[in-house]
Amino acid sequence: MRRDRRFPTRFQTILAVAAVLCGCLHATASSSDWENAKIPLRNWPAPAYWMPTSAGMTAAPLSQGKTAAGDARQGSVTPLSGPLVFVGITPCRLVDTRPQEGFPAPFGAPAFAPDEIRSYPFLSHPNCQLPSNVKAFSLNLLILPPGPLPWLSAWPDGYPYPGTSFLNATQAGIYNNAVIVGAGVNGGISVLAKATTHLIIDINGYFIDMPASNSTLGGVVSASGTAQSLPPGCTAARAGTGQYVITFPPNTFPAGASPAPVLTPIGAVATLQGASVVRMADGSGTLSVHWSNDITFSFLLTPN
Repeated sequence: MRRDRRFPTRFQTILAVAAVLCGCLHATASSSDWENAKIPLRNWPAPAYWMPTSAGMTAAPLSQGKTAAGDARQGSVTPLSGPLVFVGITPCRLVDTRPQEGFPAPFGAPAFAPDEIRSYPFLSHPNCQLPSNVKAFSLNLLILPPGPLPWLSAWPDGYPYPGTSFLNATQAGIYNNAVIVGAGVNGGISVLAKATTHLIIDINGYFIDMPASNSTLGGVVSASGTAQSLPPGCTAARAGTGQYVITFPPNTFPAGASPAPVLTPIGAVATLQGASVVRMADGSGTLSVHWSNDITFSFLLTPN
């Protein structure tokens, strides 16, 4: 994570706003260049699976369908209820607020004013076609501020502002981050800019529910070893620095099962030192995970 990013509060992965994936670009620009820079579409890494935190799965939208900006939203939010799988697409530009780019409302001009919140109904986008069962988006957020920008945040539309930040800038320039943001009311997201900036949002894929036939287990374990979200009957514990053990109840793993876990750090940086699954005769088992340091992380595995 870039050192020059400052957060209004400590980074959280609540309301299905997932961890920052990478800080891919930082280039200074003069005030005459910031609006006319050529920003090509390009691809970026995204995880094959994503497990939202418990807050992201259970938090309710604001009452009466209003956003943090106070305007009414017609529609509903489908709660995130378990592991999601990534579907990649050809990168597509969803938003560009620079007027010369000619993007239609609400995906185009003008630039954000200080403290402005906008909602983007991505499922209604005229150029980037997305299915109705999308639960989260793999996005690249890019800002072109004419001066310092304390922070820019994004979260599922229809939910309160979670107090998180994905980008900031100490001077005029071009800054970006790849992030995962949950789909809110009618598949939309909200964006808050603390200062004037143009914004570009690209998408290279989305996340949908894991097919039921996959029988996939998933959860989130906090850095302290407490469970943020686990399947019924499972427990988690911290066994040492960066070491965690998740215990599964009887009949979880069928005979002959040898599941390979998918592990993803959340909100911080850590190196995976090792992971193993042990199955007992009654179908119970343990998942042992060893990171380089204490870390909140998600796990996914398929028992069969």
